[in-house]
Amino acid sequence: MAGAYCSMMLADLGADVIKVEPIGGEAGRGGRRTRFSGLDWVNRNKRAIAVDLRKPEGVELIRRLVGEADIFVENFRPGVFDRLGLGYEDLRELNPRLIYCSISGFGHTGPYRERGGFDLIAQAVSGVMSYTGETGATRPVASGAPLADAGTACFGALAILAALQARHTTGVGQKVEATLVESSLSHAIWEAGLYLTTGEIAIPRGTRHRLAAPYEALKTADGFIVVGVNSEDLWERLCDAVGLPELKADARFNTLKGRLANRDALEAALEAVLTQQPTDHWIERFGDEGVPCGPVNDIGQAVEDPHIQARGLFQDVDGVRYLRTPVTMSETPVSIRGGAPAVGQHTREVLKEAGLPESQIAALEADGVIQVAAG
Repeated sequence: MAGAYCSMMLADLGADVIKVEPIGGEAGRGGRRTRFSGLDWVNRNKRAIAVDLRKPEGVELIRRLVGEADIFVENFRPGVFDRLGLGYEDLRELNPRLIYCSISGFGHTGPYRERGGFDLIAQAVSGVMSYTGETGATRPVASGAPLADAGTACFGALAILAALQARHTTGVGQKVEATLVESSLSHAIWEAGLYLTTGEIAIPRGTRHRLAAPYEALKTADGFIVVGVNSEDLWERLCDAVGLPELKADARFNTLKGRLANRDALEAALEAVLTQQPTDHWIERFGDEGVPCGPVNDIGQAVEDPHIQARGLFQDVDGVRYLRTPVTMSETPVSIRGGAPAVGQHTREVLKEAGLPESQIAALEADGVIQVAAG
């Protein structure tokens, strides 16, 4: 997922991305057999070729394409592409300007380099699962979103674009790495920071922030609302919004230290009032007082939220609704120009562009080196 998502973002930003996959397609392909596949969703905007890299002729086809490429992204265990002759040292001889991005679970150095890595494993090894979950939880909990995969994709794309900018000056490409474990750990801003400075080990706290209160989800009459109070001014505004001005002078709550030490009592006092009205009522009240807040939406409510809709985050292509890369650019806006390609849909087109005659393409197909989509 990480490599596919990384190259998808580059495609959304305008790159011509050629997706290389095995004959028959990679695992996780939905095609026409299922209504949805995560890998199909992140392969929009790409051209797809199917090549058997177990055959020398297939490897030579990729080397031929690399000769004219700007960027090469691979998402295999370290060493796999070196053995195929598609490692960084091999390909930079063909194209010194090539930016070679390697995405893996643990990276190309270190004692764990040979280990396979998936999002869940990275969340575990990075410590994220140890402090995710409700207060007092005894079992580890994974982030609901694929934190490691998505983070690695973003860091990989960032490094690629930085290397591309450097190439404008030096004329030379470089190898960049992004790993699931390091990306996952890099999100532990508060937890790693506290450990490195104080030695404190983070524990599950539910939605409660470690350094501010109330900064959490609170129950209302029909659900939950989250509030973010990280200053004394916002604390006083919140007290006014819920009609509890007396809490401002309460010795348990009139300092940040006191609110952190008495969080259970603070939560009980606030929820005694909040549960008397629905979430929308409190959204309006907190908004009037300038207190940062938001409803706890399910995914359907989030997608259909009028603000999200107004921001134009979704685009329909070929009957499928896609979530675009979430950046807004005034001069070169991101766009979804096409949906997920079929396996081998562009094999003939791409190889023709690379200079192969139709007779050679037909021979490669007959020998099982490539797959060309029907029609």
